[in-house]
Amino acid sequence: MNKLISANFARLFKNGAFILYMIFSGGLSLVMIFMRYVEYHKHMEYYNNIDPTYHTMDSIAFIGLLYLLFAVPVFVGNFVCTEYSDGTIRNKLIVGHKRIDIYLANLIVCTAGTLMGILLHLLINFTLGIALCGIEELTVSEILKLTLFGLIAFISLTAIMVMVSMLVKSKAGASVTTLIATFIMFFVAISLNNTLTAPEYYENSFNPETMETETIKNPNYLTGTKRKVYQTIYDVMPSSHTYELAMTSTENVGKFAGYDGIILVVTTALGIILFRKKDLK
Repeated sequence: MNKLISANFARLFKNGAFILYMIFSGGLSLVMIFMRYVEYHKHMEYYNNIDPTYHTMDSIAFIGLLYLLFAVPVFVGNFVCTEYSDGTIRNKLIVGHKRIDIYLANLIVCTAGTLMGILLHLLINFTLGIALCGIEELTVSEILKLTLFGLIAFISLTAIMVMVSMLVKSKAGASVTTLIATFIMFFVAISLNNTLTAPEYYENSFNPETMETETIKNPNYLTGTKRKVYQTIYDVMPSSHTYELAMTSTENVGKFAGYDGIILVVTTALGIILFRKKDLK
C-alpha cells in the first residue's frame, strides 16, 4: 500500500482541485483578516466602545471553516474520481493491488490534503491575524483544543466524502453529490441548533388579550424523547461540529470527537464493503 500512497501524494500535488482548494483556504484567511483590520480602523471609535472580541480574531478565528466545509467535497470528489476517468483504478487492480488498499490509500491522501488546507487556514489566522487584529479572550489552551477538534471533525467529513466518491465514477457526479449532501447536513444542523437553543419561555412578551407583558411558554419547545432524538442527530453530524467550531464553543468537544471517530470507522468499513462489490468495468 505504500506505493499506492506515494503515487497518490505525487498526484495530489498536481491535482487542480487540490491546488484551488489550498488557494481558497489561504485566500479566505487573508480576505477575512484584512476585512476585519480595515473595518476596525475605519470605525475605531465605535469598536472601542463595545466588546473587543468584535474586532479581534476571537470572533472569526474558526468561522472560515464553515466555508471550507463546502470546499472539501469538491476537492475530494475531483481527486478520487480522476482515477475512474483516467482508468487508473482498473490498472491498479490489473497489476495486483487489492481493493481495500486502493480505498485506504485514497482515504489517507484525501485526509492529508484536507488537513493541509485546514492547517494553512488556521496558521494564517493565528499568525498574521493576531499580528494585525490581536486576540482578546481565546487562550492558547482553547485554541489548541479547538484546532484538534477541527482536524478530527474534518477527518470524519473526509471519510464520508471518500466513501461517496469511491462509489460514483463521474468527477462531476461525485463533486455534486457530496456538495449537495454537505449543504443538506449543514442546513439540518443549523435548523436543529435553532430548535434546540430556543427558550422554553418568552420573557416580557406582550399578551394582546390582557394588554400586559408576561412570561409565555414557547409552544415549540422540545421536551422528553423528541428533544433527545433531535440532540443526538445534531451531535452526530460533522456539519454540527463545524458550526460549534465557528462559534468557538469548547463545551462538548470530547463528545463530538467521539462521534467523529465512530463516523470514521463506520463509513470506512461500509465504503470498503461496497467498493469490494462495485463493478468497475
